Amino acid sequence: MLKRWFWAGAMVGLALLGAGCAAEIDGVEDEEEPAESSLALRALNTLALNGANINGVRFNGVRFNGVRFNGVRFNGVSLDATTLVGTRESDGAPVVGSDFIGAEMAVVLDDRSSVVVRITNVVARGGITYYTVKYNGGPGVWVNVCGDGLEAIPMKGTWDAATGAHSDDGGMFTFACQGAAIGKCAEWGYREWAAEAECNASGCEDRDLSYFHQACIRMVRADYCGDGVPHTRTGTAIDIWDALGIQTETAGSGMSLEAEWTVDGAACVSHTRWKGFGASNPDRDYILAHCPERWAGGDPSCGGSGSTFHKENGFSTPLGQRRLLRNASSTTNVSPL
Repeated sequence: MLKRWFWAGAMVGLALLGAGCAAEIDGVEDEEEPAESSLALRALNTLALNGANINGVRFNGVRFNGVRFNGVRFNGVSLDATTLVGTRESDGAPVVGSDFIGAEMAVVLDDRSSVVVRITNVVARGGITYYTVKYNGGPGVWVNVCGDGLEAIPMKGTWDAATGAHSDDGGMFTFACQGAAIGKCAEWGYREWAAEAECNASGCEDRDLSYFHQACIRMVRADYCGDGVPHTRTGTAIDIWDALGIQTETAGSGMSLEAEWTVDGAACVSHTRWKGFGASNPDRDYILAHCPERWAGGDPSCGGSGSTFHKENGFSTPLGQRRLLRNASSTTNVSPL
């Protein structure tokens, strides 16, 4: 995979209904990304734009058992990686991939009510199946739930809009929009449905990338305490790398290590991405108030050789406890009002 520079900030899935340009995720502040981010995502595999949100739509999940096409119900709908599969109720014929174009399905909203969305296009690229998903915006008008020109990636389970936690009861999936954290982390190689081998002198072990995907979501949003509170802004440049080499550190970036990341947020934070002027640093103060054990400050052991990030120390560490990702950034002053 080609190395990418990242611009830090968002977590995206389906966020709509009165959302206008829905390029960010459920339930966080309305800090919308520009539609141009979709172009940056595809520009030579070098740029991506992040924001503070988890997903691009305010959906709390899509029901597998609510899919219909021209009034015919699809049975046994499930996900094979990111590809929807099922059978037609009328004749048991298999449906897969582009067979879902035109299908409508029930989406659960934050208030647990439902709205119907329609799949209008399906395309496979680079091992991921992308869906164009629209909702009824009025008579004869169907509106892209992720924003014009953006596609969605179906992923098992749902993400809590407040805490960022993932849950998979087997009955629902999330349409993760391009341009926000859930979808971005999958596109960057942290494919929550896949595994990657890690080897040492004793042999190789398959690593479940769902752990890396969740750690990536925390990192993109600078969710230091792992409580769902983001500490970044759209347009913040960061460099990321991981224990498996899916992404590698950029030499000569001029940035310094910001944090090491686990599924539960930052394991240690050397500095924040943003601060106020003078001695003011609200993000540091938040860490000290809510998860003080994670603040490393100038401690060189954060990001050091003894970390479980390195396979020499972490090969036998459960992925739920291991330091899986690192990122570097510069500290930027918040602009005065």
